[in-house]
Amino acid sequence: MSLIDADKRRSDPADFAAQCTDADAQPPLPPQVRRQRLPVAILCVALVVAVALYLAGLRNIDLQAMTGLGLISVLTISTMLGPGLIVLGFIGTLSLSRRRTWLLGIHLVLLVLMLHGITLLLESEPRFPISWVHIGFVEFIARTGTTAPDLDARWSWPGFFALAAFWGGSGDLSALHTAVSVASVGTNLLYLVALGLLMSPLRMSWQAKWLAAMFFCLLNWIGQDYFSPQGFALVLYLLFVGFLVVWFRTPHSPSGDAPWPLRPGNRLWRWVWGEASRGELPQRKADPSERVVILAVVVGLFAAATVCHQLTPFAMILSAAGLVVARRCVLRGLPVLLVVIVVAWVSYMTQAYWGGHFGEVMSGVGNVGSTVSANISDRAELGNPEHQWVVRARMLTTVLVFVIAGVGLLRRRRRGIEDRVLLVLITAPIGLAFMQSYGGEMALRVYLFALAPASVLVALALFPRPVSRPSLLARCAACVLGLVMLLSFFVTRYGNEPFERIDSGAVSAVGSVYDQTTDDVRFLYVTAVPELNSTPFMPLGYRDVERVHWSNTMAPLDPSDVTGVLQALREKGPDTYLITTRSQEAFVELGQGYPLGWGDEFRASLADAPGLRTVVENQDATVYSLDWPPDAEAEHKALMSTGVQVWLTPWTGVGVAFLILLVGTLGVREAWRLRLTPDRYTRLRPLTFAAIPLLIGFVLVVLERFAMLTS
Repeated sequence: MSLIDADKRRSDPADFAAQCTDADAQPPLPPQVRRQRLPVAILCVALVVAVALYLAGLRNIDLQAMTGLGLISVLTISTMLGPGLIVLGFIGTLSLSRRRTWLLGIHLVLLVLMLHGITLLLESEPRFPISWVHIGFVEFIARTGTTAPDLDARWSWPGFFALAAFWGGSGDLSALHTAVSVASVGTNLLYLVALGLLMSPLRMSWQAKWLAAMFFCLLNWIGQDYFSPQGFALVLYLLFVGFLVVWFRTPHSPSGDAPWPLRPGNRLWRWVWGEASRGELPQRKADPSERVVILAVVVGLFAAATVCHQLTPFAMILSAAGLVVARRCVLRGLPVLLVVIVVAWVSYMTQAYWGGHFGEVMSGVGNVGSTVSANISDRAELGNPEHQWVVRARMLTTVLVFVIAGVGLLRRRRRGIEDRVLLVLITAPIGLAFMQSYGGEMALRVYLFALAPASVLVALALFPRPVSRPSLLARCAACVLGLVMLLSFFVTRYGNEPFERIDSGAVSAVGSVYDQTTDDVRFLYVTAVPELNSTPFMPLGYRDVERVHWSNTMAPLDPSDVTGVLQALREKGPDTYLITTRSQEAFVELGQGYPLGWGDEFRASLADAPGLRTVVENQDATVYSLDWPPDAEAEHKALMSTGVQVWLTPWTGVGVAFLILLVGTLGVREAWRLRLTPDRYTRLRPLTFAAIPLLIGFVLVVLERFAMLTS
């Protein structure tokens, strides 16, 4: 049974008639079921036609002709018609009087394959340069059996890379190439499973649930579903909130039963929403032991996210705390337990990062204006005129999603239903904006964590009734909105494709440098933002990551003047290679506003530069090196430390003891709570009183560690 159809036990008359079977013979199908055979057959034929059109159009796509609009600038009409027919067929299937789960599932899987797998069919190499860095991390762990926290901040959260190395075996490119290439499709299918779990207890029609799943596919343009800790951690996040909503909802109680600190807010809520009924179905009965096991799973999901990703655990804490405050989660002490776990990991296991970057980490905390500027204003000002339309489309799409989600809340309120769970889950991630800009990506991450509940509310804006069949007008509106989202998806998702794709020639060029060197290798690349220190749009670091380093220098506005670039290359010393690729040049031209054709002129100028020799050259990349005297020696970086590092302070051991006792006490407290009725929660007071001094002691040790290890 599909998670999306988990409330199917409340079946419609057609389902009931189909289930009324005799032990010896099947009764004839009801007339309404027989009448659906022709529409179902037509929908199946439309699926075949959609796939044929989609595949036929792919043969005529020339990726080299992409403009600032990205992939949509070279897509054929046939390729666009394929997913368009899928959207129309999906709405047509929702219009059937009888639910066809298998047909809806096929539509949804094909939509994911067409939207998120199109680059898998068009490009020979995995997308995103950061994917290649992650391959290097996995290769390092598989080769050495340890981590290198001094090499990169992400090594302080190595869970995802260690898991990939465990499953990937050798960790080399050939072993990981397929997994990295299909990661986007696989993770998006997993997202839909977790979304189905989240929607299963909500009072929604089955049509609205399936529509929400389609909207999630069309609105997930962020591009964090590649081979990355964030893509994996989002699966954990959706499962985490899904388990909380399904298994740990609070029973209905009068407003006066709310804890006294929450009663003013509860009265305000009742004044705004009136006597609206809950937006969730009554919770099914479950054995306390069963719920204790699920609690262990929830904490395990959080622990897995904590060791894999820097940001996701905080999104989990905000969502759990929001559900507790909104009285939709019975685990009142869970947020405290989660905070203790994440603070312990940061304090003990990530000192290699924050010990040297404490000021940088704390500088953006609470500075929302800086976050907005880094995430929105700065991005809107970069790029050529065509590419700026991509940025505007992303902003407009984000705003419209939240506006329509608000309409969904209001339409449900008019029908006497309050969707408090969805409201909490869509607003809780906004708290992340108070942390820092997160490299200019915090706004994108807020949208990513809020996308699942937002997609549900967008569907409820069209299909707000929990049981009745949507009207023809509502289905037509859903069809139009779906097609608009589809068109927007190819702009917002693949607007950066000219520089986010990786060419085979670039991989070959970097591999040649690897094969010609044995010591440290430094790559120099050009960009229009001189202080930029992010991963360039080229496949660096996928092998021997500990000996490969890269830095940037200012790209000359006049491509014929390469004096500054050569000076920067000379200052880096021997064993430094200047590398330029088609994707990096496209980023400078389209993403940073340099004139079109700048890259070709830049290469021509480098080819004529005296003292500069070409090491590797192909149609996708060129690598240069200066002619150095035979006695010139390269500067070698000091050996880095490897493995888990826990810097000790006088009270570190005591803090570990406090931590073990505190986690045990808080865990037992929440497990015991699940075995008690609300009127017997006073029995938890001894554990509460025992946890308070342990918590104080743990916090003092954490503060002592931060004070001593950052001084």
